[in-house]
Amino acid sequence: MNPKRLERLLRLRRIEESEATRQLGERLQQLDGIAGQRERLETYQREYLQATLPDDANALKWLAGMRDQLRSALEQQDLRIQAAESQVETARQEWLERHRNSLSLEKLLQRRKAETAQHGARRQQTEQDMWATRQAHAREEASRWQGS
Repeated sequence: MNPKRLERLLRLRRIEESEATRQLGERLQQLDGIAGQRERLETYQREYLQATLPDDANALKWLAGMRDQLRSALEQQDLRIQAAESQVETARQEWLERHRNSLSLEKLLQRRKAETAQHGARRQQTEQDMWATRQAHAREEASRWQGS
């Protein structure tokens, strides 16, 4: 495969890697948001757990209900965090694969360019050798003509 074609392919791979990077960033932001929500729920739960117990039975039932709702919300939030962590890991693996593809294609491109340059240098040397041989042959012929 010639270097120009490899360069085009490398540009495409870098675009794919960039998109994978963007997606990983989005997943990390989502995870941070969910973790932030969980922290707020924990704060609320601590406040309700530290609240003094009311004397009124209805207020006591309400407080117990709020504690149960917060416990349930925290459990749901833990599930959301697990799902978000899984999505982050999937996005990270996708980015890593795209990054490796870009790196390997870049190395291949560098090798091809080096091979092309080496081939060109050899061809140029061959042409110079042929030119020098022709020049030497022409001088030899010219000296023969002059000597005759």
